[in-house]
This record gives sequence, structure tokens and C-alpha cells, in this order.
Amino acid sequence: MDANAMIDALLEVLRGQIARAREIQRLPAELLLKRPAQGKWNALEVFEHMNLSSGVYARGIAKVFGGQAARHPANPVFKAGFLGDFSTKAMLPKPDGRIAWRMKTLRMFDPPRQHGASSESIARFIALCECFLRLLEQARGTDLNRMKVVSSLGPILCFKAGDAFRFPIAHQQRHFLQIERLLAQ
Repeated sequence: MDANAMIDALLEVLRGQIARAREIQRLPAELLLKRPAQGKWNALEVFEHMNLSSGVYARGIAKVFGGQAARHPANPVFKAGFLGDFSTKAMLPKPDGRIAWRMKTLRMFDPPRQHGASSESIARFIALCECFLRLLEQARGTDLNRMKVVSSLGPILCFKAGDAFRFPIAHQQRHFLQIERLLAQ
């Protein structure tokens, strides 16, 4: 796939997520804290979950870019890795909004089991997305095929740098549907 077209598409998704997060940030706290059922996450906890999980990739990409990006000249073609492509496509919501591949949240990404969530969770999410925006602009000048980023599962699974952008952003798309359902209740 065309690397710049992929970057442009990811930038567009992130900008939309930032805009929607800013709108949600202005909603009343009681709406953001409302649980759909006992043991289910509220909207702030969904944002905090995205901070915990996507933050792994933002830090990993930043680390790899800091040490390797300058050594790899820009490549106009990105060829997704098998596992990165499979994981990203499985994570993306279907066009009708369905989530086809459901999974249990790992304990380390479960906000209530970690430090919880607060009104600051949305601000941290916006900052995280802005970090991804900067990294994506930096990605235009390097080869996203040559650098590997450790996944949220640890060194047992590494993604190509391009997939390390695609996967968490797809994960965020999935959770924005969850947030919209929560706010509609």
C-alpha cells in the first residue's frame, strides 16, 4: 500500500477522534461516569483504557524512531506484516458498526484494576492522539517496513512500525463506538 496514503488516512481518523473527544470532554460528569451495568466501564474508563493500551504503541514507536528512523530512508510503499494486518483488520469495527472479534481485556489495560479513570482521562487521550499525529508526520521520512515495535503483549509479538500505528488507531475506532453507545443510553 502507498505509505503516504496510509499515513494520511490515519491522520484523518486521529483528527476526527480528537475533535469528538473534545466534544465529549464538555459533557456533564454524571453522563461520563454513568455505567451501563454493574461491572461495565463508563465513558471515562473507556478513554483510560485507550490511554493504557495505545500508549504502549506511542512510546514504542517514539523509542524506535528515536534510535533508528534516521538510518532508514523513506520508503513510499508499506507492506503490512501478516500478524499486524490480521490484528488490525480483526480490531476494526465492521462497516455496520458491529464488533466481530471480541476479546477479554488484559488486566494491565483494565482501568478499574489499574488506577481508575478521571476527567483527566480525556485530556490524556487527546495528548496521546496528538503524539501519534507528530509521529505519523515523522513517519513520512522513514521506512515503516524496516523498524519493529514491541506489541502490548510484549516481545513475543512485534509489529512493523506501520502496523504499530494501524493497530492502536483501529482499536481506538472500536472503542469510540463503545463510547457513543454509552452516551446514547
